[in-house]
Amino acid sequence: MGDTFSRLDDAFRGENADVLLRQDPAGIAPERALVFESLLPIQNFQKAAAKAGFELLIEDRLGDDHEIPDEMIDDYAENAAPTLYATMPSTAELEKLLSLWRSYQAQEKAELGYAPWWNLFAMLSDVRVWGPQDRLTAEVRDELAYRLDQDDESPLRLELEIWPTANASLRARWQRETQAKIVGLGGRILATSAIDEADFIYQAVLAEMPNASVRAMLDNPMAPEGIATLDGLQFILPQMVAQSLPDKSGTQHVLEDVPLEPFDGNAPFRVVLLDGTPIAAHPALNDGVIIEDVHELVPLSQVEHRRHATSMASLILRGDLKADGVPVPDTRLLAIPILVDDENGASSPNDRLFVDLVHVALARAFLGDDALAPEAHLVNFSVGIRNAHFAGKIGSLARLLDWWSERHGLLFMVAAGNVPASLTIPGTTYMNFEDAEPAERRMLVETALKENRHTRTLMAPAEAMNVLTVGASSQDLTEPAAPSPAGTIALHNNGQVFPALSSAIGLGAFRSIKPDFLATAGEHELRVSSAGSAGVALRVIDKTQRTGLHVASVQRGVAGSYRTRGTSCANALASRAGLFSIASLMESDGPYADTPLTPRDKALLTKALSINASAWPETAVTRFAQECAPNPRQHARAREEVSRYYGHGLLDSIRMREAPPTGATLVGLGTLRKDKAAIFQVPLPPSLSGERIGRSMLATIAWFSPVRPTRARYRLAALDAVAHGYDMFGELIPDDGWALAMKSDQLDKNLIGRGTVWSRRLIHNAATVPSFGEGLDLPIRVQCRDSSGGGLSPDDDIPFALVVTIEVESGASFDIHQEIEEKLRVGVRSEE
Repeated sequence: MGDTFSRLDDAFRGENADVLLRQDPAGIAPERALVFESLLPIQNFQKAAAKAGFELLIEDRLGDDHEIPDEMIDDYAENAAPTLYATMPSTAELEKLLSLWRSYQAQEKAELGYAPWWNLFAMLSDVRVWGPQDRLTAEVRDELAYRLDQDDESPLRLELEIWPTANASLRARWQRETQAKIVGLGGRILATSAIDEADFIYQAVLAEMPNASVRAMLDNPMAPEGIATLDGLQFILPQMVAQSLPDKSGTQHVLEDVPLEPFDGNAPFRVVLLDGTPIAAHPALNDGVIIEDVHELVPLSQVEHRRHATSMASLILRGDLKADGVPVPDTRLLAIPILVDDENGASSPNDRLFVDLVHVALARAFLGDDALAPEAHLVNFSVGIRNAHFAGKIGSLARLLDWWSERHGLLFMVAAGNVPASLTIPGTTYMNFEDAEPAERRMLVETALKENRHTRTLMAPAEAMNVLTVGASSQDLTEPAAPSPAGTIALHNNGQVFPALSSAIGLGAFRSIKPDFLATAGEHELRVSSAGSAGVALRVIDKTQRTGLHVASVQRGVAGSYRTRGTSCANALASRAGLFSIASLMESDGPYADTPLTPRDKALLTKALSINASAWPETAVTRFAQECAPNPRQHARAREEVSRYYGHGLLDSIRMREAPPTGATLVGLGTLRKDKAAIFQVPLPPSLSGERIGRSMLATIAWFSPVRPTRARYRLAALDAVAHGYDMFGELIPDDGWALAMKSDQLDKNLIGRGTVWSRRLIHNAATVPSFGEGLDLPIRVQCRDSSGGGLSPDDDIPFALVVTIEVESGASFDIHQEIEEKLRVGVRSEE
């Protein structure tokens, strides 16, 4: 790096360093993003950067294909973890950098707090400015080229994201420069956004550009007169377009003349729907849905096309209209349209920045003295970003939802996304596939999904860390309307649970468990066709009323219902289950009947109960065994593979609000800080002592972690739990058997520790329960740590919910629920 620092040194020895440095458009200069590439992550570098006056804007893990300089290969080839740090230095900060480099070169000892700079200098593989190759990634270039090929005449719309520095005046200047450049190239400014919140900054310009200008940028990104060389731009992106796919389910049915229990028109809003415009006056929704047209989009949506939002509201408030229909107690739904409905489904307005659209909607719903839904704790988000499948980087919309979750205590329920493309299955023919048994077909499909999973990943913003991401299980709640027609094919026998073919696949950010769980989504009927030498093609039948969930609809001005399916439906039913679970906690005989709960409390309890009530079905257990078969020692890899499709398992909505028939579920709330813990005393049923009986236990923690987009380890707070026993002196000691001789089941400790839910599943490890004395409690220690390497402040409060379920096999001669209830006064004490 000597030459780079020598040029910097020469400039500062001159009369006007700013002018000299800016003469080279590709060189280091004040207020030009400076990038350090290190072969290893530098511990505490953010603090050391701040001490030197630097604002660290990005800390990001580089790919494994990052080039290691020849002179460093011998030392770092085996253990390299290349990391990028981006800063925005001023003239004074560049002088400080040069001073630190001189001291390092002179082999002087680093002053207190500056040692991370010495470590960085020792591991530098490059120091450079943020350039066009960073602003305009290969994936974006490919997408823009594709859009140009699709339509070579219409202007192209770009989102230009300004660097999120805390310096608002600098951002404003960069925005003015960006807008001037756009106009100078023949473009047009459509919208701007400036969100400046504590720990979340987003500033962007939406521009319409002539095709010729975009092609010129792709052909020569380094052109000095082009957009890609603007210092103030962090990213150049195609316009973010949110969508719900068109519903081709077919003609609606006449609404059955069955009286529906009415909604309480004075009930509070407990859930907010961000979607298109629902038909609030539908008989199944009347008085239960109120529309607030924050963005003035309702007049743009024709009533006959308002299918998706109406379906979501119907499933959230009524469930399947034939199988259920009961309204959620004391609840109304507030709908804030963020999409425009038309014959092609619904999509976000093309003259708005979607991140800004969502932020404004949430602010109107939850902030200020005139907030529309101050008592709501759940936001249903069943729309996705077109062509934005997760590829390892957390997008700006997901970061916004993560920030809102942590800062304002909201639970976002997000659909994993539907993958519309058909699936090609090699190595078989149409006749062989059709003649095969369902189990054999399923194995062929699973192999094909595994080979193509990189094209079927989560749809943004489903990668967000603090949200619950819901996948689809191909199941109905009512019988099919008719026998299977010719040409359809089954992949499973009746009653078996499988992810829907069109449900997007995990994992999530930082290899966390995503989707979080599956929920009933309506049966997906499949049709197979020959793909010639490539094998066969399998696709979901869109236009069918034989299967699916019954939801409200309107056609030609007549209210009715129709059957539909997909991850949006799964997300809506999971949202409904969450609302019912809170209602059950607060009813007259519920554990919080006399205890007021804040919206944040309800959000955390819903999150924890959802995961705690999900478990791998038998099909997931079978898949795990198949994954382990080639190498029985690869249990961790096999569990991770299964969780890509099933997450924590299939949601059991009944277990969210009721204890298991032969067990008990305990719930608790608490708040922790970094390196602190809280102990919950769980009473053990006396009748279990010494009993020979099968048993299981689940312990689930849910929290909203602070996040920092500037850190490679984006999630700041990690929580987990350990069980304790007592030694002969009455002191607490770790108990791996959780007092009942248990062992891990399904997901392992490493996999469950990557997200913002932690769910330990245990099953008996011995036939007989260890003997214990009357009145024994199981102390469960919930603990918090910094998972980011220095980003979590010791003053940050991390509220959490804990859910514990203890269950014994059927046929027990005693009632552990009653025994625990009689003893239970769950106490929590803080531990310093």
